[in-house]
Amino acid sequence: MRLSLYISSLLLTLSFSNLLAQQDSTAVMDSTITKVDGTYTQAEQSESETATDTMQIITPSGLFILIDYGKLITAASDFESKFEAAVGFQLANRIVPTVHVGYATIRPQTAFENGTYESSGVYGRIGFNYLIPLDNTNTYYAGLRYGLSTFEDKGSASIDSDIFETYTIDFGESDQTATWFEVVIGTEKKLRYYNIYLGGLFSLRFINSRNKFVPIDTYAIPGYGRTLDKSVPAFNLYVRYLF
Repeated sequence: MRLSLYISSLLLTLSFSNLLAQQDSTAVMDSTITKVDGTYTQAEQSESETATDTMQIITPSGLFILIDYGKLITAASDFESKFEAAVGFQLANRIVPTVHVGYATIRPQTAFENGTYESSGVYGRIGFNYLIPLDNTNTYYAGLRYGLSTFEDKGSASIDSDIFETYTIDFGESDQTATWFEVVIGTEKKLRYYNIYLGGLFSLRFINSRNKFVPIDTYAIPGYGRTLDKSVPAFNLYVRYLF
């Protein structure tokens, strides 16, 4: 923003200097300029040509792909592994419909005090963002999404005793589905000389429907998060390429 203001000020200074130089040149050449029908043969400079140029914000349109590199980092951990990508189309009217697909395996360490838990499956999100450009490099946006996950979970829990043998129970359910809604706000920055954007977003997810089980319920849903609350916050980092 400061760079654009500096460029605008510089252009204004150069335009003003040009105008003064042209006026000085006209004054010196007055003796050589003749009149035809009471008007000068030299045309006067238009006021619109001396007006200060203003920065025009351009919203490019086209197909793009997106990779959530924040989730790729989780592959190095032993408690979760995630991958998410997206494809969408950026329209000139600043509306951006997007489809996200992903796969996740979650092994939370705090699911059970004496046991293990794993939830894995595929998920997708469909929705749109509305762009709010700050300039031709930095952009904010807000959006809405609908998410769907199909997954399975499994785990085991044990009860230790000094008197009796250790009691262990295995549990799990397959063919589970869950849906939710998301409210999204984010920001991204275009890299210089490339159609590559780096961005980050914050989303608040609200569960719509899911399977419930007793006595041990589902702890985590791939693509959504923990089921302890009806809303879950999330933060994502991504790189996007616009064709």
